[in-house]
Amino acid sequence: MAARRSPSRLSWSRWAGRLRIGRLGRAEAGSAGQLRRVVRRLGIGLLVAASLLVLALGPRAGAEVALALAHLAVVAAASWRFGPAGRWATVGLATAGWSAARAEVTAPDWAESVTTGLTWAAGVRLGALTTVALTVAAFRDAVRRVLRAEDALALSLLRERDSARRDRLTRLWNSRYLHEALEQEIHRCRRYGRPFGLLVLDLDGFKAVNDLGGHEAGDRVLQVVGRAIRDNCRATDVPARLGGDEFAVILPEASRLTVPRYARKLVDLIERAAFLPGLPRVTASVGAIAFERAPASVRAALAAADEAMYAAKREGKNRVVVAPGAAR
Repeated sequence: MAARRSPSRLSWSRWAGRLRIGRLGRAEAGSAGQLRRVVRRLGIGLLVAASLLVLALGPRAGAEVALALAHLAVVAAASWRFGPAGRWATVGLATAGWSAARAEVTAPDWAESVTTGLTWAAGVRLGALTTVALTVAAFRDAVRRVLRAEDALALSLLRERDSARRDRLTRLWNSRYLHEALEQEIHRCRRYGRPFGLLVLDLDGFKAVNDLGGHEAGDRVLQVVGRAIRDNCRATDVPARLGGDEFAVILPEASRLTVPRYARKLVDLIERAAFLPGLPRVTASVGAIAFERAPASVRAALAAADEAMYAAKREGKNRVVVAPGAAR
């Protein structure tokens, strides 16, 4: 895991972001899907009703109605599917086709027939098809406005949910979200046998920074540490601030070999981080554990990593201690 992200990692990050939004916005997306289903069912219902009407009118009148309904349906479909150019082109072609199918020149004077009969009938057909086109287009625009409003509402809701699950200072996930994500990871491990890692990180020397530089300097240190953790996580990792100067990271699909490697990398990054000059040195003690079998609970998982973190403190700080049960 390096500080510079590769193009594939960026692609994976975008995909993971879409996946997270899709999960959070499933209820909102359901409204849009329901609208589409209503339109589909309306079309099927009208088709069935038209078919029954044709059958009820008998062969001769039914043929007349079927011809009219066929052209109306073509215009309705084009008006729903295409823009203005395609819509009006379809109206013109449908009017011509309908008129050609109904053309019966029986009068002795052909010119008189066209001007008195066919012209009037073609105008009526054009008016009917134009009305259908305008009505369907207006309905489509109304549906699109509803869908856009749904999208805006869903986006606003997602932002609110995201804000409620973020730590205000570091913009990492907060403790509440970490517990939710850890519970899901334990479930995956228990059900599918997928391994995962957990790190608990506590800063060394943070109290001295607060005492000497005040809370503003302490907040700056926490922001620098949060950025170092966030920028060096995979898209699927869950970096969080537990509170105070304590952080945690969930590492899905991480093995007992990769978990210590990432923990040591994190300790090195924080040791070399650019904090405010003139303040006491800040480092990190990290407790790491890799679960190949699911722990009993979220509390048990955090307790195991927390115990390893305190062992790192006792052994001299600025180091990683891997929990003995990491390979169990």
